[in-house]
Amino acid sequence: MTENNIEMIQWYPGHMAKANREIREKLKLIDLVIEIVDARLPQSSKNPDILQYTANKKHLLLLNKSDLADPETSEKWLAYFTEQKMADAVMLYDAFDRNQKTLLIKRIHALNSKNKPIVKCLICGIPNVGKSTVINSLIGKKKTQIGNKPGVTKGQQWLKTDENILLLDTPGILWPKFEDPMVGIHLAWLGSIKDTIYEKQNLAADLLKYLVKYYPEQIEVLYKISLSQQPLYEVFDAISKSRGFLLKGGEYDYERTCNQILNDFKNGKIGRITLEQPV
Repeated sequence: MTENNIEMIQWYPGHMAKANREIREKLKLIDLVIEIVDARLPQSSKNPDILQYTANKKHLLLLNKSDLADPETSEKWLAYFTEQKMADAVMLYDAFDRNQKTLLIKRIHALNSKNKPIVKCLICGIPNVGKSTVINSLIGKKKTQIGNKPGVTKGQQWLKTDENILLLDTPGILWPKFEDPMVGIHLAWLGSIKDTIYEKQNLAADLLKYLVKYYPEQIEVLYKISLSQQPLYEVFDAISKSRGFLLKGGEYDYERTCNQILNDFKNGKIGRITLEQPV
C-alpha cells in the first residue's frame, strides 16, 4: 500500500453510540474521569469526544501499557500532554507494576479536591487499551473480563477498591469519523477495531514497513531473519519461511504471516516500540 492509496477504516457500531449516551447520564455521579490510552499510540488512541466528559470534572490521563512502549518516546509524550494541559494529571502506567498501582492510587486521591470519603471515577477509553486490566490492578481481583479484542466489556458496572475508590467500568468507545485515515490504520494495529472490516495484508505491510525502518533489530531478533536492505516482499517471505508458514507446493502462506505480525505487535512480542511521535 502506498501513501496515495491509504485504506479508509471507519468503525462506529450502534452499541458505542448507546454507551456514549449512558455515560453522559452518569456523569453527575462522577468525581474524576480516568482516560486510558495506549502508550504505543498515545495520540491515535485518544478519543477526542472524551473531552466532553471532562468539562467540569477532574481529569487523569493514563498512558497504559507503558511496559510495551519505547521508554524514551513515552517520556516525550508525557511531557507533551503535560505541557499541552491535556489533563489535570498525566502518568505512564504498567498495570502489572505494584509500585505504579500505589502511585496511581495516590494520584486519584490527590485529585479528590472536595475531599469526598469515596472517590467515584469514570474509567473510559477506546477498545483494547487495557481498561479492564487497569481496573483489575486497582481492585486486586479479576472481576472484569480481559481480552485482546474490541468489545470485551459489554456494559457498565461499578467496582470498589480497598482504598475508598469506586470505579465505573465502561465499554470501549470510538468516535464517529476518523478525519485522518492513518488513525484508523493505527487503531487496527492496536486491535481496537473489529478485524473483519479491513484488509489484513495491507495493514500488516504498513506495520512491517514502519518496524523495518525504525525497529529493525527487534524484527531480526523475533523472527530470526536478516533484513540486509531487502525489499518488503522479501522480508515477508523470510518471516514466512522462518516460521514455517507454507502452503501445499511450497508457496508462502501470507495470510498466516500477516496474522502473526499483527498479533505479535498487539501482544507486545516485538519489543518496546512506539508508533507515533509527539509533534
